[in-house]
Order: sequence, then C-alpha cells, then structure tokens
Amino acid sequence: MKRIATISPVWGCSVAELRDLASEAESGGFEAIFSPEVPPYSAIANAQVFAEVTSTIKVGTWITNIYMRQAVATTAEALTVQEVSEGRMVLGLGVSHKPVNDRYGIDMGNPIEKMREYVTAVKSFADGSSPLLTVKRQLPELPVYIAGLTRGAAELAGEVADGIMPYLATPEYMQKLKAYILDGANKAGRNASDIDVTNGIPSFISDDLEAARNAGKRGLSGYTRFPFYQRMIRNIGFGDVIDKIQDGTKPAEAFSDELLDAIALVGPPDRCRARLEDHRSAGVDLPIIVPGPVGKQSNIEVMKNTLETFSA
Repeated sequence: MKRIATISPVWGCSVAELRDLASEAESGGFEAIFSPEVPPYSAIANAQVFAEVTSTIKVGTWITNIYMRQAVATTAEALTVQEVSEGRMVLGLGVSHKPVNDRYGIDMGNPIEKMREYVTAVKSFADGSSPLLTVKRQLPELPVYIAGLTRGAAELAGEVADGIMPYLATPEYMQKLKAYILDGANKAGRNASDIDVTNGIPSFISDDLEAARNAGKRGLSGYTRFPFYQRMIRNIGFGDVIDKIQDGTKPAEAFSDELLDAIALVGPPDRCRARLEDHRSAGVDLPIIVPGPVGKQSNIEVMKNTLETFSA
C-alpha cells in the first residue's frame, strides 16, 4: 500500500471534531495524521487527542515551533504521546518564520544552528543519554523530523534527523533537497535511506477547476509574504511572482496558475491523484496532504473530501 499522510485542520475545530477526523483518517488507510501549531492550538496536545482515539495510525506534529518550548519540555510532552500511542508519535520540529516569532518577542538567531542544538538535545532527553536527567523513560525510540526548505536545512536533516518536512516544494525541487540530504548524511556517516522524505502538499479538490484554483490562490498567497517561502518560490523558478508582489501587486493577484499547479493538487480528484504521483516519482516517501477549502466548506467537510479522494 502506498504511503500517505494528512494534516488535520485545527482552526475552529473542537477536540471532539479532531477525534472524529483522526478516526476517519485511520479508517481511510492513511499512515499518519499530523497537527499544525498556531497559538492558541498546541500541535503536541492535538497529537495526544489523535492517539487516544486510534490504534494504528501514526500521530504527530507538523510542526511545533522550537522557540516556543525548551527542548526538555517538548521531549517530555512528546514522550507522553509516545506512551499513549504505544510508539506511534512523530515529532516534527520547525523554526516558524521571523514575522511570526517577532510577534512573540523571539530572537531566532541562526535558525540552522538553533535547530541542530535543539534536535541534539531532544534526542538526548528522549533516549536518556542526557547528563541532565535522573530518570529514563523506557519507551520506543522517538522519531524526530525537521521542517526544511533550504539546502542548509536539508543537509542538517541528513546529519541529525529521522526525516524532513518541507512544504510547497515542487517534485523537481524535492529532487534537489534529496541530494542535499545525501550530502548531510554522508558528512555524518549516516545512510540517507534512513531519512524519511516527506512533502507537505496543499490540496484544493473540486470538479470546478476554476473554483479550485481561486481557492488555492486565496489560501496560499499569504505564504508569499514570508521570506523563507519567497526564497523558495524563487528557487523553484517563479521569481516573477515575488517580483510582482514586492512591486505592490496583491499576492492573490500575482499568484499564477502555473505556480499553483506546480506546488499544489488542484481540481477534480483524478487530476489531484495524478499530480500526487509526480511527487512520488520525485522521491517523496511520505506525501502529506494539506487540505484546503473550496467554497464554503467547513473544516470537517474539507477533511472528509480529502480522505475520500486519497484514501487507500
């Protein structure tokens, strides 16, 4: 069976709705269901909600912001989910974005080095090797994935992480990231095949292609305001879109059909499934579907449509 995961919507979802969505994802044959983290929603707490109503599907974070918690607290919470889930927890870590972190008075420093230090600390707390601990929890190994859009992040994943979690990457760009992961793994004397390569792929599913494209542009254009995504959009060959935005064009108006089709699954189900195969062919081990609404769909309706389109 082909591997596939999904992101649960959290904005406006109650705990009861999150439980229902996790159960639906498990029955649909998905390998994992992950929670994003946007305050006041906690990705780790949501992962525990998922774990408590499922028995086989992996649960986890996509992603939790390393600047919001000390590594020891993140590890302790993740290990509780690991115990509740009986070994199904995946801890996805990221640095978020400067505009977001600035809002909370966070100085990011060097994000790559901060992530290196954080992952190293988490792993030592999780396996009990940290000299700061007096008690070791006897639990299955906790896999740690890191968000990454750049060469530096991909090489770091190859050096220290169990997986990488990029977002909005085209199949062609994923091939570049895989090469960078290999460089990092070789540097650390690791086997690159041990690093799980995921990609967060937005989906806007509708038989009305124009409506799906309009929804996709509205839903994704905000990312063009973040420096990390601006850099990546240039790297994948759509610098003209960023130029227009920086010259004053509204993001949703500058966002082209070509850019949308390059980074997302858009339109009728068959069209979306065919594009998903392009990501698999490029070496994405675990596609992570990020559902988006078309029209006035609720979070629940969006998720159920996604599960119906991509379920095994």
